[in-house]
Amino acid sequence: MAQRTLHSSLKLAISLLLLFCMVMPAVAQQQQGYLPHVPKRDQKKKEKKEGEEEIPLYNGVYVGLDIYGLGARVLGSDFLSSEISVGVNLKNRFIPTIEAGLGTTDTWSETGTNYKSTSPFFKIGVDYNTMAKKKDKSSFLYVGVRYAFSPITYDIYSLALKDPIYGGEISNPSFEDYIWGGTVPYNHPGQKATVQWFEFLVGVNVKIYRNFHMGWAVRMKYRIAESISEYGNPWMVPGFGKYNKNTLGVTYSLIYKIPSK
Repeated sequence: MAQRTLHSSLKLAISLLLLFCMVMPAVAQQQQGYLPHVPKRDQKKKEKKEGEEEIPLYNGVYVGLDIYGLGARVLGSDFLSSEISVGVNLKNRFIPTIEAGLGTTDTWSETGTNYKSTSPFFKIGVDYNTMAKKKDKSSFLYVGVRYAFSPITYDIYSLALKDPIYGGEISNPSFEDYIWGGTVPYNHPGQKATVQWFEFLVGVNVKIYRNFHMGWAVRMKYRIAESISEYGNPWMVPGFGKYNKNTLGVTYSLIYKIPSK
């Protein structure tokens, strides 16, 4: 009997001790104003999230003027080109961009052919800031893609030559009629064509003073579609370059950033 009573008392004491061990920490936390225990892993994630800088969706607008084509003309190029670009900075990561420009040329070939054109071009695409996670937000390296097209109007005609024996003017012998023989006159003003292409580019945007930036980009251009006059291909495609299948281009721009605030 005494042995049974001792066993019951010991069991009751152990139960009370376990209950005391469970209740007292909770009471102590409540008295000291503690919150329930947060696992260290979740706490670190919470602290990291609170420490991160919140980047707004809209971070300003970049307005740029390409001066590379202007400089090339000054240095003797037969082609003058320039463009204006407008890009919107979203989350400091994506920059949707539109570009519009004008190209003009008036040049002679070695065979006495004149090619003359003044036409616009248009581009639309997006750039991706590869340095979005960097603390310095003033300068960045980006990659991008563009869809572009140019509706071209151009004139082609041959230079008249003097007849050294009989006088007067004759057709340029460079344009020989291989079917009927002899030479043919070549004068076709107001020809129209449309060329479309894709561009893949890599560039930098660097802050130089307050909201003023400068930037350059290397662009690989791939012609994808065209509608050409039957009287001759365009010698130069505004915004694209010489009429080749693929070409490499460079832009160098002065940029002003319109801040978000």
